[in-house]
Amino acid sequence: MPAAARHDAILRELEMRGSLSSTALAARLGVTTMTLWRDLVTLEERGLLVKVHGGAISPAVAQQQSRDAEQGAIRPRPVATIGMIVPTTRYYFPEVIRGASQAAHESNCRLVVGASNYSEQEELRQAERLIASGVDALMITPQATLARDSPLQRMLSEVALPVVMVERSVDDPLAGKLEWVRTDHAHGAEVAVRHLAEQGHLGIALAARPAATVAGLDAGFRRAMGALDPGAARALRRDLSHPQIGDNANIVELGALLDDCLAEGITAAILLGDADAMAFLDLVLERGLRVPHDFAVVAYDDEVAGFATVPLTAVAPPKHELGHAALRLCVDRLKQPSGAAHTSVRMALLPALVVRESTVRIA
Repeated sequence: MPAAARHDAILRELEMRGSLSSTALAARLGVTTMTLWRDLVTLEERGLLVKVHGGAISPAVAQQQSRDAEQGAIRPRPVATIGMIVPTTRYYFPEVIRGASQAAHESNCRLVVGASNYSEQEELRQAERLIASGVDALMITPQATLARDSPLQRMLSEVALPVVMVERSVDDPLAGKLEWVRTDHAHGAEVAVRHLAEQGHLGIALAARPAATVAGLDAGFRRAMGALDPGAARALRRDLSHPQIGDNANIVELGALLDDCLAEGITAAILLGDADAMAFLDLVLERGLRVPHDFAVVAYDDEVAGFATVPLTAVAPPKHELGHAALRLCVDRLKQPSGAAHTSVRMALLPALVVRESTVRIA
């Protein structure tokens, strides 16, 4: 996309909304966050916007905020307090939290966040703590699939306040009144496979460590590979283990994965998690293979994929929009009259493919 077209898109976004998230808009425009950041700098120098942490605001919004500060304006008391429990605040979920925070600000709500560190016991304790503290609604991302008759499943199904699952869904027999907002990870895998096939790669591998995301990736990978020419397509699926901190097992496994790829005529790989994709990319380069001419690599997550030795094409889940939509759903539920009937909302958001040099041949 030419710079002029990007600048026009940025200014239209600010005109419509007054603010923008650089990560979300970059994904939507199919450019890197660094490219968008440079655009924001250029437009700020021309006086057309004001850069803020995570994005930009329009000059009108900036002026209003300045006037409010000068007049000592005080935000009205929050109309509701919404609790949020995530597995971690260090990877993937910070942008989800920022999206929820923005929606909370727009709705004049208070957001309270807790992290479970992928502990089943801790997520239950955090949920009990937030409910006991009097939150009006709860957003939660269980560390794994919600198990039948588990303490967390029973509590969420019985609690008398709105509950929205974030980046998780539940099998129908357990769903009950639960609602959710999640990424359509199967679509993400399909988009990645189709992109690789368009670049001439019909032998494609998918590798992932155990995660809640994997089931969706498997389903999308199988569908997309099944749609390719059965006489030419070759699929390779590998599960990777969780090594101990300081262990080099991940490199050994990734090396074995590359050996299998080369032995079976695989010329492209999709890896869940930027760290594994970056390490695998380095192994490909160490073997003397050219990227993407001889071998292409796609990361799934797009947290730091753009900083790899060869910038990695990546599937980028809509993290900011995910948090924003989940909190808005909580607010919508709180606005409903008590006892009013409503249709359960189970929302799937589509990830975007951010194309970089690891899959596109640059002359």
